[in-house]
Amino acid sequence: MLRWLRRRRQAGELTPSPQDFDRALAAFPALTCFTADERLRLRGLTGRILAEKDFHGAGGWAPEYPQCMTVAMLAAVPLLARDLSWYADFDAFILHREPFEAIVEEADEETGLVHTGRDLRAGEAWERGPVVLAWTDVLDSGQGAGYNVVVHELAHQLDHLNADGPGLPALPRQIDQREWAREFSAAYERLQAEVSSGGEPSIDPYAATDPAEFFAVSCEYFFDAPAALSASLPGVYRLLALLFGQDPLRRQPAP
Repeated sequence: MLRWLRRRRQAGELTPSPQDFDRALAAFPALTCFTADERLRLRGLTGRILAEKDFHGAGGWAPEYPQCMTVAMLAAVPLLARDLSWYADFDAFILHREPFEAIVEEADEETGLVHTGRDLRAGEAWERGPVVLAWTDVLDSGQGAGYNVVVHELAHQLDHLNADGPGLPALPRQIDQREWAREFSAAYERLQAEVSSGGEPSIDPYAATDPAEFFAVSCEYFFDAPAALSASLPGVYRLLALLFGQDPLRRQPAP
């Protein structure tokens, strides 16, 4: 654990001041339309995440309070109408300064042989393990372009809480699982067809990788570019609004 984190925990000084919180939030234009009450709750959730999750640096880097507070703040956004039980499956964030290399294994469908290689990553989310993030990509999040690496990796953590299948998180009672599966499957297949035909995809084509990535990328758009997601995939937007108990589109200023 980082030394400053231990000291701040002992002193009970983890919740950011209103000034520090507002300054950090201002760096992410897509996330600046919260009401005063929402900002107050987000600030409190940020302090709780700092208190309950460990933060570690990688590659010899020791991130300071502003970096970890920013990650905790972005992680708090999906919880605005929920609680920290959604993040019960992991206990630590690991921060790299820049995108990092990860060892990946792929099985050849014809021969069954497993090939090992390296891939440059902006983030990773291990089941029951840490959430790994590149700080440069954290800073690129929340700019209104449909990109938010923190939301993306935490969406994978939500996915891990339910063993029924990738892209199917634990759903609140007001969402019918059959409706979720039907809407997300149809949208995923439509995106795959768009990518295969060379047409303009409705959202980032990385979402066509598999159902888990489709869910994670959709969550990014939900918070970062809600108008784009609502226009292109209204059914997905509606179900995510029920899942998170939020409607980011209503927070956006009128054009």
